[in-house]
Amino acid sequence: MKNIELKIKSKHLTLEPSIIRLEENRLKRIARRLREHQKSDMSVMSKMLSLQSHRRGVKLEARATYLARAYLSGKKYNEVEVKRKEYKEYDFRWTVLKRIMSMVNKYKTKGSIDVKLEDIADWTNVS
Repeated sequence: MKNIELKIKSKHLTLEPSIIRLEENRLKRIARRLREHQKSDMSVMSKMLSLQSHRRGVKLEARATYLARAYLSGKKYNEVEVKRKEYKEYDFRWTVLKRIMSMVNKYKTKGSIDVKLEDIADWTNVS
């Protein structure tokens, strides 16, 4: 039953970046109009930057959710993710792995032991 909850979460996270992009574009138009009328657009730009940051965070959360679902279903890491980009390795090690562990422990079947960060790192071949 909990796997369904994780699946729903995954679907919502897939849709969220496009919704955020729509709002970012709306804020860009508002900022452009404010500049045309020589008014300050600082608060609008601040909100837009906040949305951009949130969208990037959502991408990491969506990736972690996808990998947690794969881990819980017993798939091998290499089956679901072929390779990682080196420049994104920091985010993967310090954000995604922790979120995978957290979700796996939250959505695991009752009675199974808690998964440790080392278990997830071994599964993803991170040394």
